[in-house]
Amino acid sequence: MLDSDGREIGSASRAACHSDASLIHPSVHVVVMTGSGCLWQLRGYGKDSAPGHWDHACSGHVGLGEDARSAAVRELAEELGIAVGDSALDQVDRVLCELGNETELTTVFRLEHDGPFTLQLPELAGLAVLPRGRRPDPLSPSALLLSARLDAEHPGWDR
Repeated sequence: MLDSDGREIGSASRAACHSDASLIHPSVHVVVMTGSGCLWQLRGYGKDSAPGHWDHACSGHVGLGEDARSAAVRELAEELGIAVGDSALDQVDRVLCELGNETELTTVFRLEHDGPFTLQLPELAGLAVLPRGRRPDPLSPSALLLSARLDAEHPGWDR
């Protein structure tokens, strides 16, 4: 768990964090740009939040004692089957995502990578590369919120 300034202050279970908006927890989203466009993931249908919704190429929680950049590298390997070094990730923003039942402090990274990508079932139900600037539908609540923020503060983040 984090305080409002992003300092680690303790821990709580995933279930507790996802049911109490006062428990701010750290997460990462990675926007992956390929030569053909932006990679999106279709969240698995068994996920506890936003199943069957489209999300940025990679997203996940930051583990206790882990930093956001290391979590992003780990999640890229787990969700897309790609190995990258810390320096390959460009930090785009850090956003407080208030999602009704939960609050995440999300660090957004951008990565240029042409794959190959490996679909990790059942975590993901699909992958799609869309032309730069286009988005799939429906987006997960966090991808919708983050994309709007990035559009406003970082025009061209998905180009």
